[in-house]
Amino acid sequence: MSEEWIERKVAQEIFSLTTKQFGRVMRNIKRRHERDYYLWIKKDKDKKTKMYVKQECVDWLKEVYFNKEEHYLTSEIRFYKKKIFDLENELGIDHKRKKYQSFSLRFLPYLFGKNINAIHVALHRMKKVFPYSITFEDDGVICVKEEGVRWLYENYFKRDYLEELEEYKFELEIRKSNVNVKTH
Repeated sequence: MSEEWIERKVAQEIFSLTTKQFGRVMRNIKRRHERDYYLWIKKDKDKKTKMYVKQECVDWLKEVYFNKEEHYLTSEIRFYKKKIFDLENELGIDHKRKKYQSFSLRFLPYLFGKNINAIHVALHRMKKVFPYSITFEDDGVICVKEEGVRWLYENYFKRDYLEELEEYKFELEIRKSNVNVKTH
């Protein structure tokens, strides 16, 4: 996974956008992805500035931004998972999988940072997905099984899950840049 850069005009033509539309798209990306550096400005010998767009940004635009077939968060989570998988392979890191554990219903609002009503709505929707009971009782306390906590995190509270994926991808990119600096 090398860092490829594409001239802005070429990237703009891929999506058939005007300069104004492309500028608007790039502002939206910058606002949404503060940690990612997708643009690079370079001056030529003639003192003309040229703007380049990272290939990853073009891929993101295709798979997420202009993908109207599925929900934005779903496609963005899939995109980040794919990039994380590629980075882990490139760095030779075992694929990190978050370990989930069962939690009591009382603790879930603190775990997800949501109010109890939001947790109950999420649990109600989760029960429609699973054909079997995802909760159990332990010493009079209602608990949600590990797979239920995972489902809530990855499928219901997607924004939080996406933020965690973004942070992990950023950590991997820092590791990659540190490895590249040491080898050059």
